[in-house]
Amino acid sequence: MLILIIGLSFAGPAGPAAADGLQRFHDRVGAAMKHVRLAQFYLRTGNLAVAGTELDEATEKWAAVTAVFGSKPPGKLAEDSAFKADVEAVAGALAAALDAVDSDERDAAAAQLKPIAGRLAALRKRNGLWIYSDCIAAMNRAMDGAWVYRRKPPDFDDAAQVVELDRRFAALAHWYKRCFREAGPRERADPAFERLFPGSLESIERLIRAAKDKSALRVINNLR
Repeated sequence: MLILIIGLSFAGPAGPAAADGLQRFHDRVGAAMKHVRLAQFYLRTGNLAVAGTELDEATEKWAAVTAVFGSKPPGKLAEDSAFKADVEAVAGALAAALDAVDSDERDAAAAQLKPIAGRLAALRKRNGLWIYSDCIAAMNRAMDGAWVYRRKPPDFDDAAQVVELDRRFAALAHWYKRCFREAGPRERADPAFERLFPGSLESIERLIRAAKDKSALRVINNLR
């Protein structure tokens, strides 16, 4: 089973001028978050040197967000009284994470980065905005819910456990299909998209069939 982490491309409807401003905001945030995600990956693998390089890039890209939008939020974000605090909080978290990396404090750096994506998602949600990375985040949460069965499948004789498994697998299928539908031209142009997404959708169908057949072994194998 494969999980995708793809850049931003989808935003909710808005007027032409507002949409342009919001899209520029999403694009700049996405450019910074790409490096945040890479830094998180390298922190998990223990490569602090490369994580630090990615954090330098993230900090530079976020400085551009602050410079362009910090005092002039685009579109409906202009009405959000917490916008400035969120932008400053992300900048502070990046600076603190970089300091932690410089001090060889991997866990501290990871802790600083962990809330950033959620903070930005909450900013969008309370303003009625939805972008592609929000779909990917929901998809990955659904994958986390299904992943628990990779090592410990349910007891198929326990009705409650079967109901829970079916719920999690249905959520997984829903979010993979939705993110596949919502992918924009930029996402679809990425060779990894076509290589990974259809294969994952097929794996999910096999996973659901394995669950219906009450085959613990096939559930495990399809989650590998």
